[in-house]
Amino acid sequence: MMCCKKLVQLLGRHSFIGGRAIILGGVTIGERATIGAGAVVTKDVPAGAVVAGVPAKPLN
Repeated sequence: MMCCKKLVQLLGRHSFIGGRAIILGGVTIGERATIGAGAVVTKDVPAGAVVAGVPAKPLN
């Protein structure tokens, strides 16, 4: 029998996620964070950060 973990995504207030962005399970997005269009988010994004790319990396 296979067992699956429930993966939770947390999204902070006033965050923006661009079109076709992919956010993997268990990743937390901080408040006022911006995710660029088409980004693949594999790690937590701190509050106020701007990330983009594959995998997503900070721009500021």
